[in-house]
Amino acid sequence: MLRYLKTRSDFHKDALKLVVGTGVAQAITFLLSPVIYRLYPPEEMGIFAFFISIIGGFSLIGTLRYELAVMLPAKDREAADMALISLIVAGVMSLLLAMILAFTGLFRMPGVIGSTIFGRWKYILPVMVFLICAGNIFQNWFNRKREYRTLAASKIINSLGNNMVTLLLGFAGFGAWGLVAGNFAGLALLNVFFVAGLLIRHKDAVRNAGTSQGKTLIHRYKDLPLSNTPQMLVELVQLYGVIYLLQAFYSPETVGLYSLSQRLLQAPLWLIGTSLGQVFYKDASEKHQSDGNIREIVLKTIRIAFMVALPILLILLFAGPWLIGLIFGKVWTEAGQIARILAPMMFFDFIRYTIAQTPLIIGKTKQMFHVSIAGALLMVLSISTGGLIFHDSLTGFLLYAILLSGYSVGVILWIVSTVKK
Repeated sequence: MLRYLKTRSDFHKDALKLVVGTGVAQAITFLLSPVIYRLYPPEEMGIFAFFISIIGGFSLIGTLRYELAVMLPAKDREAADMALISLIVAGVMSLLLAMILAFTGLFRMPGVIGSTIFGRWKYILPVMVFLICAGNIFQNWFNRKREYRTLAASKIINSLGNNMVTLLLGFAGFGAWGLVAGNFAGLALLNVFFVAGLLIRHKDAVRNAGTSQGKTLIHRYKDLPLSNTPQMLVELVQLYGVIYLLQAFYSPETVGLYSLSQRLLQAPLWLIGTSLGQVFYKDASEKHQSDGNIREIVLKTIRIAFMVALPILLILLFAGPWLIGLIFGKVWTEAGQIARILAPMMFFDFIRYTIAQTPLIIGKTKQMFHVSIAGALLMVLSISTGGLIFHDSLTGFLLYAILLSGYSVGVILWIVSTVKK
């Protein structure tokens, strides 16, 4: 596959840089995970996974999606202004979240897994939300400037910071706090790295940000918070709804087992998919501005995504439970069964995710919103059926895999048919 990419266009070479960087980051995670998962039992992993899913949910709407507009203006000055606007919005949203957490008992609700622990973690939550939002904004800027080596290095730095701190605090006996601190360290290092890159190579952009008409830009891209944010709320259910439903129907151990399968399966595919998606978004946006025809770029991205994800799919289908039990210990063998069940769904979802910005580029966000609602409903239906009717998590995961595989295939075909027209 690498030989194939090297002989291809700049699109493929840019994708290769990010995929290699992501691969190194995932190699670090994979090599350290067997030790980390022996230091933290499934229950602690489950509580942490639920907490991180809450952070991820708030982060999806933390900028009201204005960070996507960093890629869209023709002029760098306007793009820098949009980056600054996005940072301000993220700061205001994080501050509001901090106030809500300070004056309410949001994380002390009866029946919530780890509610006592969440009560001690809640003050770090808005900070982590802001760090994730800021990291996304910086990624869009460096993607705009085609600094793919910077983006690749950022993924490695994030992975190193996260895993090393998690490992050290696990040996020190900090319990679930080590998981939170590791995640925080990775995000902090990521943002420090991006800020250093801005100050060294993009001083003019930093100096000139805020000099253009901010109100004009906010109005120009008003569809992002008005149309795209509701869509992201629906996709929030798709991304994190499984965690929320598992915590409602099952034990913390089940959430922890699912989190490992997700870490081994979805996380590497997600990071690689983000890399491919960043290159796709940049090239497809420029191509659409020039002649409106992005069909070939869409098909290229689908082919690359297929080649990247297929080996992972085959390994998990044939050796998932045995391999995960061998590497992480027998207590985690069931996570391998979950990974095997979900592998086909993750495969198709990975391909879908790499071209997910197509509706935004071609002005089909409203149609995509309706499609996303269908996907969210299928997820809720499948997991809830497993919990309420069958009282079995594996049955719920099987239904989830079948329904969401069909959903992702349908979305891919819809996008391809749309760009052909």
